Amino acid sequence: MNSNSKKQYYGFTGKLLKVDLTSKIISTEALNPHYSENFLGGAGYACRYLFDYINRDTDPLSADNIIMIMNGPLCLTSAPSFGRMVVCSKSPYTGIWGEGNAGGFFGPEMKRAGYDGIIITGKAEKPVYLRIFNENSEIVDASELWGKGVKKTSELLKKFAGDPKSRVICIGQAGENLVKYANICTEGRAAGRTGMGAVMGSKNLKGIVIRGKSFKPGVANPEKFNEIAKKTSRFIQSTMATKGLREYGTSAAVVPFHSIGDLPMKYWSLGEWDDVFKLAGEKLKEEYYIKNKSCYGCGIACGKLIKINNREIQVEETEMPEYETIAGFGSLILNSNLESIAIANHLCNDYGMDTISCSSVIALMYDLFNKGKIDKKDVDGFKLNWGNYDSMLKLIKKITFREGIGDLLAEGSTAVGEKFKISSDEIAAVNKLDVPYHDIRSCYGLALTYAFAPRGACHTSGDVFKVLRETNEVDLSSLDIHKMDLFSSNKKMAKSSMLLHDYRALYSSLISCFFSNPPPTYMAELIKTLFGIEFDTDQMKILGERIFNMKRLFNIKMGLTSENDVIPKMLLNPIKKGAVKGKTPDFERLKAYYYQIRDWDPITGKPSLKKLRELGLDDLKI
Repeated sequence: MNSNSKKQYYGFTGKLLKVDLTSKIISTEALNPHYSENFLGGAGYACRYLFDYINRDTDPLSADNIIMIMNGPLCLTSAPSFGRMVVCSKSPYTGIWGEGNAGGFFGPEMKRAGYDGIIITGKAEKPVYLRIFNENSEIVDASELWGKGVKKTSELLKKFAGDPKSRVICIGQAGENLVKYANICTEGRAAGRTGMGAVMGSKNLKGIVIRGKSFKPGVANPEKFNEIAKKTSRFIQSTMATKGLREYGTSAAVVPFHSIGDLPMKYWSLGEWDDVFKLAGEKLKEEYYIKNKSCYGCGIACGKLIKINNREIQVEETEMPEYETIAGFGSLILNSNLESIAIANHLCNDYGMDTISCSSVIALMYDLFNKGKIDKKDVDGFKLNWGNYDSMLKLIKKITFREGIGDLLAEGSTAVGEKFKISSDEIAAVNKLDVPYHDIRSCYGLALTYAFAPRGACHTSGDVFKVLRETNEVDLSSLDIHKMDLFSSNKKMAKSSMLLHDYRALYSSLISCFFSNPPPTYMAELIKTLFGIEFDTDQMKILGERIFNMKRLFNIKMGLTSENDVIPKMLLNPIKKGAVKGKTPDFERLKAYYYQIRDWDPITGKPSLKKLRELGLDDLKI
């Protein structure tokens, strides 16, 4: 797919940068054409690459673990919304596939410097950062950066680079202190969820600053490609979803999602909440908004900058909290104080910490406290009454610096359950990853997404709650993904969910923005004209299925079995009030259909040999 007779890599630079922090050796490695042909770039390529080097007994926080930072083949082309990067490794939080996806400008700058990815191995003796200027790379002492937050670190790295247009990824204090769900951050965006920041911190790598000026990817059919790119951009700009995101960001979803039963409240136990209107995205924009913000090559501009100014904290410019953050630090603990949520978001961003897992583990403590299963002495004397945002803000700092109860909370929700002898059925996590803030009782297919997502509970692995809704403008019927009654536990739901999982796996390799949803035929044409090959939606489905199954094989190698494909009972318990009153999926029925359609063994959880042969994965040993 990727090369012609002259061995020119369309879409790719054809080169990876390798950095061994232990030996301090920096080298380059040619892109593997077999991997790029079968998995494209991004997460698919990284998963196939890391499969050969990471084992079940690899300690994620040891020098033996490997980080891969990848861009995608459409990055730096005229195609819209492909400027993202992905960071992959074995997760210290879950012990399985670790993947963090982020926008911003680092991915394109990495490609400008001539690299499809950066492979980081080993561990530095003391804090360092990596400086990359095209072909010139060096490992530099970072002692004066250690202990600093993301904002200050980013400013200093740009200053040290001597070029204000250089781009930065780095960790904050959470990554340094090995908080299991620490992020890798890049200028207001974050590769989050699975603790990639902790992996970076374990290697004493504070950050990477990069500047590239020379490379531009080749395109097999430039004229036709640019025509399709413009058509794709026009479509994205025309959608109501884009217009809503540009106006309010994802915060606009809080009140609408509450109305359909998608917003979790009171640690997943409440069906309706009158104070939800105090958290509306419109209110957030009205009181705090400064300006919009966009990632490279993206016309959606869903990002927003706000100002915070009170007695406790003064911030001239910081990121506006997203829907997930508002839900986690707001409705999940019945906190209706919008300013406290904005502060929580700012703290997590600067400390470099995932807002979903951080808020979820805090909300779990609130739940246990209010049920009388723990008391003040278990939480350093804090009162965790519902709605108490002061304690929430103090716990964020304690987690970051592993102070007192924060040392336990930094290990995550499963560790809290083990400490206080709480059943896993009472904890909102799947494969140790905290469930994101979309309720499976409002869309039954989400149960399959959370149970089978490669990195643990993850809504971006299959946004069925959005795509399958009858009123939604996203049309994926060309992939046989159909809109339907969301309260369905039938084979149709299982099939559409599975196909969407494959499609989003393809997104993780291309790497496309989750909010960009042009017709799949447009995506197929972009791939076809980029590489100069025959390619249609049927081949797109096979490619996505191969990437998804590749991640499954990685997890099986890490020890995952069908016993991991579960949903906590607390998420299946019907709610007594609200839009989803009395509703819950038949998860076991859906799961049986899913195994059947996937051609996976329901006992072992492994893809059948027949399926592996179909996908060209039968040579992998698990």
